[in-house]
Amino acid sequence: MYRNTINFNKYQLPETFNVTLSGIDYEAEIWYNHVNDRLYITLRDENGDDLITSEKLVAGERLFAGVNDGNLPREDLVMIDETGKSTVVNFANVNKDIWIAEDDTFPGELDPGNTDEGIFNPDGDETGMDFDADETDEPDDEDLDELDDLDLIRSEGGGE
Repeated sequence: MYRNTINFNKYQLPETFNVTLSGIDYEAEIWYNHVNDRLYITLRDENGDDLITSEKLVAGERLFAGVNDGNLPREDLVMIDETGKSTVVNFANVNKDIWIAEDDTFPGELDPGNTDEGIFNPDGDETGMDFDADETDEPDDEDLDELDDLDLIRSEGGGE
């Protein structure tokens, strides 16, 4: 796994540990429900106050997605299996095949069916982006034709 992960010892659950996210020290508690074979997380702020309690760890879904709280970490934490084999989080596969990880990719990057030819440019530097020599930001004839059409519509009394 090439992402930053949050590691815990699944053989010593429930486990409470500190994790630094967004420059803030949080306390995380992971616990296991053996009846339904699922894992849950509770997240507390630096003062020990609960921010999130007993959220189920779900494969491929962002943790805390349904909560709008400025005290939560800014990072997108997702249960990620880079092999794409795990569809659930359970005791057998957690921290073996699937991990709590900071998802710093753009949507669709790991999707094998992704045919989007968008360019991922995390640093904003366009000098090495391999633009074609004829590509510019200047309007071309096609752009100007659309403006002429708009002027024609307005002069005929349509569309204000």
